[in-house]
Amino acid sequence: MQPQDLANHPIMRQVRRAIALNRSPGWHFCGNFFDVIFTKVEGVDAILKVPAAQHNLDRDGHLSVAMVAMLADMGLGNGVRASLNPASRLATVSINLQFNGATCTGDLDAVSKGRGFVQGIGGLQGLSDTVITSQDKLICIGTGSFMIMPPPAGVELFPIPWIKTPAPVDPPLDLDSLTEKETWIIRHAQQSLETSLARGEDFISHFLGFLPTPGDRSAYCELINGPHIGNRVGHFQGGIVLAFGMTTAEAALREDWIMTGATAAYISPGQGATISARSIVLHQGRSTAVVRTEVLNGDGRQVLEVLTNHTRRA
Repeated sequence: MQPQDLANHPIMRQVRRAIALNRSPGWHFCGNFFDVIFTKVEGVDAILKVPAAQHNLDRDGHLSVAMVAMLADMGLGNGVRASLNPASRLATVSINLQFNGATCTGDLDAVSKGRGFVQGIGGLQGLSDTVITSQDKLICIGTGSFMIMPPPAGVELFPIPWIKTPAPVDPPLDLDSLTEKETWIIRHAQQSLETSLARGEDFISHFLGFLPTPGDRSAYCELINGPHIGNRVGHFQGGIVLAFGMTTAEAALREDWIMTGATAAYISPGQGATISARSIVLHQGRSTAVVRTEVLNGDGRQVLEVLTNHTRRA
């Protein structure tokens, strides 16, 4: 593909749109890029949607389990945030997801509800649940808990700008005004698109870096920290970390296994130049399997512990 054709590709247009939207403070690039739509965030209710657009699809042309995990984290978090100051910073404590094996053949909708706060503790920890569907088919149910945290020193947080007002469809972007981080995103996206097109693979796996290497009853993957997967304070976005662990866990088993559950405990922020995931098969029987996945910072500190349940396909 010629450079001009590559620049005009719908995925690259979406990248530039996300960069332009990201210049409005309060959200992060990946939320803008995945085109998360806030149908409602009010009271204790949060309804979010992710479209089945080309930049979000896996190699089979469906929204992947990774996209479900990211939407679940965002939906659950906004279920808690709906009753708080819109600019509140949340840190994910735990997430539990149960999948029914249905294929995501269209847009994803997450209907989440805040369930109050943990009693008798020193801080403020909110609870929420979510139901995720695709074209009215149940895909996943989930629960989550989130600590309400102060922003890091010197960081001012703003409310997500697209909750009350839909994001512009075609915001202007002067390419001569790109920052160093924005230039990095465009170059990384171009390289990811070129590679995926040449190999006949999906763009999103290359763009996020979800390319685990299978081993003997195991798998390993390493991600480069970049502005395309950071949250509002520069850490790896929580849904990205969960999706990263789940994708690596799937690679530890053959493709005749399907993930049916994930239980994740967040231990420390994902930060530094890289994070890595290592998955080990703890059990593999005739019908069910269990995989343990550790996500670590570059210095070896654990970020996430996730246990996943898998069932053999028919």
